[in-house]
Amino acid sequence: MRYIIGFLLLLPLFLPAPARSGNESFRVELNALESVQGRCRFSFVVENLKNGSVETLKLDLAVFGKEGVVQRRLVTEMGPLRPAKTMLRAFEVDGECGQIGSVLLNDVTACAPGEAAACLDQLTVSSRVEGVRLYK
Repeated sequence: MRYIIGFLLLLPLFLPAPARSGNESFRVELNALESVQGRCRFSFVVENLKNGSVETLKLDLAVFGKEGVVQRRLVTEMGPLRPAKTMLRAFEVDGECGQIGSVLLNDVTACAPGEAAACLDQLTVSSRVEGVRLYK
């Protein structure tokens, strides 16, 4: 039994690493939604995979209800980001978290240094919140 447990603990070392997009520079994960005094707090984990710092990374987000109808649209500032660093960013909006079905990363409105369109192409998204999808 000890050998099986040891093997299972070492198995990840022998599996290939997840494939990364060749131009991936940023990861944005919707990590949590939390109700706070009648508002909904969005917690994002933002990872800068670049070797350089990012002054600004503004994301245009559209929040959809469970029925697929847009509830709100907002622009969030995820920067500044230090080189090769993961950061937590939190934002609060009016409304109940339980009514949220998905969040669309509609666009990158500002990215410095760099161009917004290029930053959007270099960004990957995911969600850890059960029942709430983050997509672009």
